Order: sequence, then structure tokens, then C-alpha cells
Amino acid sequence: MLAVGFLLVRADAVTIGAASAAALYFINLFGPINQALFLLDTAQSALASLARLVGVVDLPPEPEPERPAVPRDGSVRLHGVGHAYEPGRDVLDAVDLDVPAGTRVALVGASGAGKTTLATIVAGVHRPTRGTVRLGGAALADLGPAGTRRAVALVTQEVHVFAGPLAADLRLVRPDASDDDLRSALDAVGALGWAQALPDGLATVVGEGGHALTVVQAQQLALARLLLADPPIAVLDEATAEAGSAGSRVLDAAAARVLAGRTGLVVAHRLSQAAAADRVVVLDAGRVVEHGTHDELVAAGGRYAALWAAWAR
Repeated sequence: MLAVGFLLVRADAVTIGAASAAALYFINLFGPINQALFLLDTAQSALASLARLVGVVDLPPEPEPERPAVPRDGSVRLHGVGHAYEPGRDVLDAVDLDVPAGTRVALVGASGAGKTTLATIVAGVHRPTRGTVRLGGAALADLGPAGTRRAVALVTQEVHVFAGPLAADLRLVRPDASDDDLRSALDAVGALGWAQALPDGLATVVGEGGHALTVVQAQQLALARLLLADPPIAVLDEATAEAGSAGSRVLDAAAARVLAGRTGLVVAHRLSQAAAADRVVVLDAGRVVEHGTHDELVAAGGRYAALWAAWAR
């Protein structure tokens, strides 16, 4: 508008007053148009959310086995696992993994290496296109959906704070948990101090329309829920990635306490998490290219050693 007005005034086609008025009218017009564009963006987001809800409702119920198997321990074993979201485009290929009960394994690799897909397959969110997955010696199909949820829990970097009292948010995974159980879980993840400092303590309404929680606090709630569920296997998919540096240290300590005594698969976005694990599995293009302890892989001078050197710098 300024450029056109300048050219028209210079050519004596309009007056300065007319050009100024045109610019002001345009500003008045642009505001409502901008608001309409924002409303359109919100409407598109709402339609996408509605499509997800409809998709979930239309999913057929997963059949439960007549005699569900019971895992004997927290071990995880994958043999020849492959997965493709689209036919012919494998995300995982021929993955073999044997995790003894009580072992903490870090999954390391570049973006797109297949770490999250592998984590969700172990958690039972996705069924592999081929290969077998056994939890505690039992196949996923023999465990059934309910048995899988009891055996393994998944915590990602995208957590949700449900609207309602803080205690109710925690009891979603264990409705019969006492207040002492809730405080114990919060204390284990380092959240008891701020939880008790809330205006109404555990009865404080959080989430939408209530007390706003920070990213770190929301993630601590998710880890506390995992403790209350008490599965033998826990999968943490970059569960501390959204926090800042100080928050990451708090969440790393909380995750270590949550994984104590149970099998843990940690998708590591910081190699310091991998260094603290019992074993490291390096993925590249959907395949396991290295595995071993942190010291063994650094000494081997391979892909992990290069990643660690870059991280250390």
C-alpha cells in the first residue's frame, strides 16, 4: 500500500491525503480478515481432532484371548521384528533384542532411526508387521490388550494434565490408591513439595480451568502415575525432552527412581541417559547396528563412539 501510494502521489494521480486514507482503510480491513484466518485455523484443528475421535470410535475392539497368559517376569524379547506404516517402506527390519528382567536399556540413534516405533511396539501400541514380541516369556497375542497394559507402561514426552483434582489425576491408573500411596508416588518423583504447596494440596483442581502446571510438573505427574500402576516393564520415550536443562536433571533423577527394580527401555535424546543405562542399543535405518555397555561401545570406536564424541564436545 505504501509503495503504490508513493508511486501514485509521485505521478500526481492522487493526493497525499487520499493515499494516507487508503492505507488507514486497508489497516481497518486487514484486522477482521486476520481474525477470520485465525478462526479458520482453529476450525481446521477442531476438525482434525474430531476425525481422530471418530477414528478411535470406529476401531473394532481388540479380542481378548480365552486364557490370557501371565508374564513370568519383566523380560523383553524381540525376534526378527519388522514394521512398516506403509507397505514397502520398512521402519524396522529384522530387529532382535533380548532384555533380561530388571535391565535398563537405552535406545540411541538419529531421528527416523526407528527408536519410537520400537518403543511403541514393545508397549503394545503397534503390532509388528512381522516377527515376535514376548514380554515375560508370553507373546503379545497371548497376553491380550488388558494383559499387555498390566505388563508394560509407556510414558512419552507428550503428557496430558486432566482437568480435575490432582488426586483424581493420579488415581486414573489406580482408583483404589490411598492418599498415602499418592504422596509416596509424588515423593519418589520429587513432586511432593510443590504438590503439598498448592492452595488445596492434592485436592487442588489442575488442568484446563484450574491451576496451571509447568512442563516439568506435568511430566512428574506422568511418572508418578507409572509408579502407581507398577508395571514390571516401563518404556520412556524421550520422557524428559520437553524440559529445560534444570528440569531435565530433575526428571532424569525421577526417571531413575521410577525404573529402579523394573525393566526399562529408554529412548534417549541425551547421551548422558545412555551412559547411565545398563546396555545401549544403537539403531540406524530401522536396524540394530551396535549394542553393548556404554564403555564397550565407546572403546569399539564405532557409530556410538562418534555420537558420544560429538556429544562430549
